[in-house]
Amino acid sequence: MQLLTCQNLNGLKERLYQDDNQTVMHLSLKKGQSIPEHHGGNASVTVVPVRGAIVFTASGQSEHLVPGKLVHLNAKEMHSLSAEEDSDVIVIKSASGPVRGC
Repeated sequence: MQLLTCQNLNGLKERLYQDDNQTVMHLSLKKGQSIPEHHGGNASVTVVPVRGAIVFTASGQSEHLVPGKLVHLNAKEMHSLSAEEDSDVIVIKSASGPVRGC
């Protein structure tokens, strides 16, 4: 077993875990808060809502995500999200090589 301590990067996100091939982040969004369009670099990205509701947009398609629904993106796929209510989201970035950035 490995016990991990979170690193709070700012009021929005904290890194829960990182190694050469994977980064796990916790995003905490207030109602109305959004993250503009971006991509996860060379990593595939899985977004898992754990509380609240967000609108997740990728490739011109928007989805209403709540706990129990998740989305998976290919590397460099552009996406954005907006919180419909106070929300917590887990973001998992996985790559065949080193993951860069958060």
